[in-house]
Amino acid sequence: MADAIIFGSPTYMGGAAAQFKAFADYSSEIWFQQSWKDKLAGGFTHGAALSGDKLSTLVYFSILAAQHGMIWVNPGEIDYTARGTTDETNRLGSYLGVMGQTYLNFERKEPELHPGDRLSCEHFGHHLAKWVHRINSSNL
Repeated sequence: MADAIIFGSPTYMGGAAAQFKAFADYSSEIWFQQSWKDKLAGGFTHGAALSGDKLSTLVYFSILAAQHGMIWVNPGEIDYTARGTTDETNRLGSYLGVMGQTYLNFERKEPELHPGDRLSCEHFGHHLAKWVHRINSSNL
């Protein structure tokens, strides 16, 4: 059994993709069993626009986690763009979950993940793993 679950989906038309919504709907069976209660949760999303309403996707993830009785963990990283760089973590200034952005590529070339977005994901994975370790090491 997993100690944490990270929800992730592209933001598409202002919310999580239909495939994630199907997963969330299916999780109602898990809700009846309370199988995710007290597990740690977090989320990430990615889209083509700098904002693109990605926050609504992260809010949806956090509400889903709350409905399951999960404990939401934020990324724990400040916004480094104020320091004049976008190659650091949290370049889009998101504090509820991790956001990434890649411009639309009309030439159908393989899109590249921005270095700051990749770093944000890596840091969030380590951050969540630390919280899992803290909780598993405590006498809660």
